Amino acid sequence: MSAPEPVRACDVRPEDVVTAACALGPLAQRADDDERWERAAWPTRWSAASSVSHVADALLFYAGLVATRATGPRPPLREGRPAAPAEQLADVAGAAAVLAAALRDLGDGRAWHPSGSADAGGWAGMAVTEVLVHGRDTALALDVWIDLPADVCARTVRRVFPWAATALETSSPADVLLAVTGRTDVEGIDHDPDWWWQSEPLEHWDGEPRRRSRPPHWH
Repeated sequence: MSAPEPVRACDVRPEDVVTAACALGPLAQRADDDERWERAAWPTRWSAASSVSHVADALLFYAGLVATRATGPRPPLREGRPAAPAEQLADVAGAAAVLAAALRDLGDGRAWHPSGSADAGGWAGMAVTEVLVHGRDTALALDVWIDLPADVCARTVRRVFPWAATALETSSPADVLLAVTGRTDVEGIDHDPDWWWQSEPLEHWDGEPRRRSRPPHWH
């Protein structure tokens, strides 16, 4: 029996989505009735509570597309379910586990996303971005500190933001991920409000930064 091929440094793994969701644990330090949940989660227009709800929505949306091997748009499985922040955080954890399972089942397959026909690594990278970037937005609004897992951030940058990967040589992976999504400054990375993911396999990347053709949902 031949040995399995090693995982490439640019591969984002299904379990990385679960790890990212676990990183949001400190957000639970704020009680559901803490007024800080109503603060804006900059740079979005959402409140901190709505930002967490969006993460759960996004992960389940992804899971539905992956599980059905979507070839085009599908309605979301949930969108803005009314619930207290603690329940929304629990939903994020559950949705991350569901998506990770769907990605393992996807194997070498692909499924439609607005940014392209994504493989498992692309899906995982997009999901990690959703969780950690919006999680950090929320943490700032709540005056809470969360640690963004460096190895997961590095894999995510290399896989879905490959044009920013050289910045990993001089800056922390968390800072690079936040910079490429417009949250902080890192030398050599431009703030592009139309940033987008390289969700298709890297062999299809044209070498240029990806840019979306319409504003993000949170504008």
